[in-house]
Amino acid sequence: MTRTGCRNGAIFSELRVRSPFFVRVDGRGFGRMLRDFSKPYDLGFARSIVSAARLFMESSGLAPILTYTFSDEVNLLFLDEPFRGRLEKLDSVTASYISSSLSISLGRIVSMDARVIPVCRDEILCYLQESQAEAWRNHVFSYGFYALVGEGKSHADAMETLRNMRESDIHEMLFQRGVNLARTPAWERRGVMIYRSSSGIVEDWELPLFTTEDGRRLLEEILSPEEQ
Repeated sequence: MTRTGCRNGAIFSELRVRSPFFVRVDGRGFGRMLRDFSKPYDLGFARSIVSAARLFMESSGLAPILTYTFSDEVNLLFLDEPFRGRLEKLDSVTASYISSSLSISLGRIVSMDARVIPVCRDEILCYLQESQAEAWRNHVFSYGFYALVGEGKSHADAMETLRNMRESDIHEMLFQRGVNLARTPAWERRGVMIYRSSSGIVEDWELPLFTTEDGRRLLEEILSPEEQ
């Protein structure tokens, strides 16, 4: 018996998305992979993530208008529809491209997954604000976690201690230990954005808060060429 058409049975191959949308790429198993990196943040790793995101913007041919990254998360904003918006293509190509770039930069094999998040035009700012708020929460927790581990607590005990603390309590605990989170590098607290401008690709490691007028103005300036 001859079977035909087996390769055409991919039931999700025609799922499509309309712009604008974000593609969010996250590291898989990075906790183990980054054991020998500086804690709670490693500038070399951050530079590798930003480099991979920038290379994607410059060379992938898919041309997102901006990328916002923090920790091992990369958020790419598309105002057009590469691959005619095919979800499978967008997810697989984006994840594989950034995984490959990051593997070369770090000198070790890494894997990342991707998902598409459709947004309305008016939701772009909200998405970035929420992402930046998550970057801050990660920042507070990471400093708190490694402060406790540095004092001899096990990872499990440090996690349990932090679960029972409010963000303001962690902030105060660190302040008593000589760590002022408001004076840590801006890229740790607020993330990094790579975007297109009339002069080329820009890396911004000193981002304003997206909830402020400066933050909203920056986003308007980035998006305005597409609106003209």
